[in-house]
Amino acid sequence: MSSSRATFYAHQTLNLHARYGLSDNAKKLLRAHDHWRMGGLERDQLGRLVRMSPDMRKSITDTITKCAEIMRKKPAEVKNCIDIIQACTEILDAADKPPDLEGFPFLKLPAELRQNIYRWYASKIVATTLVAHSNELSCDCGKWTPPNPSTLPAIHRVDMALARTCSQIKSEYLEFLYHKHTLYFDCSCELNKRLSGNPNLRASLRSIKVHWTGPVSDKAFSRLAKCQELRHLDIAISKSTTNFETLREKEMRRYFHSMKPARLADALGIEELLSIRGLTSVCVSHVNGRQSTKRTDEERANLQGLLRFRLRGLELD
Repeated sequence: MSSSRATFYAHQTLNLHARYGLSDNAKKLLRAHDHWRMGGLERDQLGRLVRMSPDMRKSITDTITKCAEIMRKKPAEVKNCIDIIQACTEILDAADKPPDLEGFPFLKLPAELRQNIYRWYASKIVATTLVAHSNELSCDCGKWTPPNPSTLPAIHRVDMALARTCSQIKSEYLEFLYHKHTLYFDCSCELNKRLSGNPNLRASLRSIKVHWTGPVSDKAFSRLAKCQELRHLDIAISKSTTNFETLREKEMRRYFHSMKPARLADALGIEELLSIRGLTSVCVSHVNGRQSTKRTDEERANLQGLLRFRLRGLELD
C-alpha cells in the first residue's frame, strides 16, 4: 500500500462517492478498508464484512465497473478512480483469504486480564470447598460419599475443560483454583498422592481440609509442611485416625502392653503435623458420620488447642 493514496475521508471531502454513484454497501466497505489501512481493523474482520452477503461483494464489483467507465469518459478522474479500484481489489483479496485457524491469541493477553478471565470462568463454581476425589487409589481408608440429595444440594463436578487446552493455561488456571478454594481430601493417602505428583498444587495450595487417617499420614503431612502458600488448615478426625500409630508408640506397645485405646498424640503423622508453620487459621473438626466413626468433643477441642498453639504461635486458651 502506498502512503500517497488518498483516504476514504479525503474522497468524501471531494464528494467522489456521490458523484460516482457508489452504493451504501460500497461506502461501508471502503470506510472499513481505510480503518484497516490505519491499523484499526484486522484483515480477517475486513474479509468477513464482504462475506456477510452476496450484496456486499457485488457492491465492490459494481464499484470497479463504475470507476472504469468514469476513467474512460473523464481522464481527469483517473487518479481517484485508480485509488478506489486498488482499495476494492484489496477488499476482495481480504475476503478471499482463507480464515485464520490459529484461534484467539489468549496467551498474548496480559497476565492480569487472563486472571480475570479465569475468575469469570470459575464463577460457576458455587461451592467454596472442592472435593479432591479419585478412583485411582486402592487404600482401605473411609472414602467421602455424596450427601443425601433429598436434604442437601446436589453435588456437581467442576468443569476442568479449560485446564486441558495447553500446559501453560492448565498451570495458570489450576494455580487460580488452588489459591481461591478449599480442597478436601478423603484421607492422607489421597493428600500424599496429590502433593507428590502435582507441583502446581504444592506451589499454590492455600486452604485445605483433610481427614487424618491412613498409613502414609506422616509422609503426607511432611509434604504439606513444604507448601509455602498454605494459610488455612482444617483437620478432620475420627476413630480411624489412630488406626496407624507412630513407630515409637508401636515399639512401646510391644513391651508395655496396654488395653487403653490409642491417643491422638500417638497417631501416625502427629510429629509431622506439628512441624507445619505460618498458618493464619487452624481448625479441627469431626469427620462426616457417613465416612467414619466420630471421636469425642473433648479430643477435638484438645487437638485444636494444641495445633493453634504450635502452628500459629498463639497462647493456649
